[in-house]
Amino acid sequence: MPPKTEFLTNSVIWGRVPAAIVDSSGRVTETNEALANQLNRPSSSLVGVDLLQAMKAGATDHARSVSGDVFCIDGGEGPSWLRLDRSPADASHELVRLTNVTAEWTAMRALAGTRTVRNQLLHDAAVGTWRFDPDQELYYFSSELALGHATAGEPVPLSILRLVQHADDQDKDTEIRERLTTQGGAADGEMRYRDGSGGWKTLRVHYRTGRRLASGKYEMFGISQNVTELAAARDNADLMSGRLELAMASANAGVYEIDLRTGQRWSSEQFKLIAGPEAMQRQEQSPFGIYHDDEVAEVRKSWERCLATNAVESLETRIYHPDGQGRWVRLFTRVERSATGENIRAVGMMLDIHAQKMQELALAEAKTQAEAATVAKSSFLASMSHEIRTPLNGILGMTQVLAADSLTESQREQVSVISESGETLMSLLSDVLDISKIEAGKLDIARIDGDLRMTIERVRQLFTSRASERGLSVNVEIMGDVPPLLRYDPVRVRQCVSNLLSNAIKFTETGSVTIRLGVKPRASGNCAVSITVSDTGIGMDEHTLSRLFSAFTQADASITRRFGGTGLGLVITRQLARLMGGDVRAESRLGEGSSFQLWFVAENVVPRSTIALIDNQAADNPQQRPARVMGARVLLVDDNAVNRQIVSLFLVQLAPRIVEAVNGEQALQRLSEQPFDIVLLDVHMPVMDGRETIRRIRASIQSWGNIPVIALTADAMSGDRERYIDMGMDDYISKPIDGRELATRYIRLLQNQRRDAAAS
Repeated sequence: MPPKTEFLTNSVIWGRVPAAIVDSSGRVTETNEALANQLNRPSSSLVGVDLLQAMKAGATDHARSVSGDVFCIDGGEGPSWLRLDRSPADASHELVRLTNVTAEWTAMRALAGTRTVRNQLLHDAAVGTWRFDPDQELYYFSSELALGHATAGEPVPLSILRLVQHADDQDKDTEIRERLTTQGGAADGEMRYRDGSGGWKTLRVHYRTGRRLASGKYEMFGISQNVTELAAARDNADLMSGRLELAMASANAGVYEIDLRTGQRWSSEQFKLIAGPEAMQRQEQSPFGIYHDDEVAEVRKSWERCLATNAVESLETRIYHPDGQGRWVRLFTRVERSATGENIRAVGMMLDIHAQKMQELALAEAKTQAEAATVAKSSFLASMSHEIRTPLNGILGMTQVLAADSLTESQREQVSVISESGETLMSLLSDVLDISKIEAGKLDIARIDGDLRMTIERVRQLFTSRASERGLSVNVEIMGDVPPLLRYDPVRVRQCVSNLLSNAIKFTETGSVTIRLGVKPRASGNCAVSITVSDTGIGMDEHTLSRLFSAFTQADASITRRFGGTGLGLVITRQLARLMGGDVRAESRLGEGSSFQLWFVAENVVPRSTIALIDNQAADNPQQRPARVMGARVLLVDDNAVNRQIVSLFLVQLAPRIVEAVNGEQALQRLSEQPFDIVLLDVHMPVMDGRETIRRIRASIQSWGNIPVIALTADAMSGDRERYIDMGMDDYISKPIDGRELATRYIRLLQNQRRDAAAS
């Protein structure tokens, strides 16, 4: 065998291929210059050196492959990948060559990098690959991602897979598998499997067939993507969508969207159903064509407001309908904007409110008609009151005059019957008017300062004679401390207590009637006033109590025949009590008497001593100079001769010098001819009525422009007195005229001379 140097020297490739002879331990025994140059070392320095270690020391990277070790050496022309190829030289030596595999290795590393990226992407996308062998009925999964089990990296029998598959998906999966393995093709579907934690995982599976096996069946492979969260979100969205559709259908509502950049419009089926085909067809021709012609202007304004703001715009309007009347809907619209503020989309909802709206309109019409009927009824009652009170004024006025004359006992009894009959008719008329005023909301509560104990005592005195005639006593009991001065409506309190006391006396044949007065202070500073009227009369059963406060109701027909009455008193009392912030309650037992508790709210005021001081200071005012009462000059204006006669008779004791006029024109003429101290002016007269007359009197620049004027009228509705005072009257007396009331107000006005004082 020739020497090794000769072996290498005689080698054809020795001069060009980097090579070396290494012994059995891998140490260099001989090397050529090409290898030494490749390692950037002298050849002599490599002898005795472990070639593998020398390569590692000079390499920037190192890898192993099935062909041998590969090193990256950075030479003068850039890095190169060199593989160590070995072949035997003799029994104890190897010939080692450095083969340049830069191109091959670069391609392999690029492919490996691509696979790494691919695997990472599949992992991030929760995607795994799988293959199915139909002959062995085995699934091969690339990773646990393909199924959701850590053991999925091993072959999985079909029978095991079915154990973790959702029962509802097994038939679908079986159909796809049998079809593809026998016929080939592709398929897609969602399958649910139990994952390692016991929960359900939803996989989006893509099936494909591969090579045909010797058995004639097709191999099947594909990918599986975990879409559990997406499926859950989709299912929730479907659930919410279903609920929304149900709610929209129940509410008869439709939705729509408009792309403001393209003008495209989308409408839900419910929207189209509500609008109707005719309106939808009109909308295709014009954006606002869906609406009734009379509504387009308002809808446009609403749309412009919607475009200018981010708020939800709401509007009740009508959409077009072939009947010409339209259908009522309620629109909700909102415009969505981009980050730059550009209007991009309008979303809205339309509710069908036609039935509701028609009911509202019908209700409003009924309310208007009812209010008109109430006004008509009130006007009718006011007119009837005027017409009835005028003759009643004559009847009751004359009975008062007759009662003051010297009469025989028989004549006095006859006059008393006439007077009581007239008063009964007057009471009934007042009750009917009060009911009408309460229903019309025209009865006001006028609170003034007064002594509540004195009000109750005067009511008791008023009914004392009537009670005595029946052998009854009327007692007043004061419960606790009652303030000396409260602010309340004495007229309405007196009316309520009178109704209760009248009933108690009427339905009590033996025994007594008791009035109990109590006042309970409240934290707000007001007082709760309680007035209880108890009797020992016939009493009532539960059935009668239950309908006691209904209009025109009494215990039974025999009660009306036996005791009389209309059944309006308690109704009016309860309504008045509620207007005063209280109510009326009743307790009774048949044959054991009854108890009615009236309560209302009163206000605390300053003590009477303070009021008296103020009154005394006012009395000392020099402007309030006294005027002559006896023999006063009176202008009496009334078109009814009987009324003029009655007024004259009522004032006869004051010796007035009366001048009469039958209308306003005559009254103004008389005022211009001579001076007067006071005017008694009827309101309803021909030629010129009292309203125009008082207006001209107060507008006059003559000396009689501030003369005291008392209105005499048959009007008795709530608010009439205030209305006449506002006209310029100084006081107001309702017919039938009470002689004492007329005299009292007549004297008070003449003594005060308010308007003369104001003018002086």
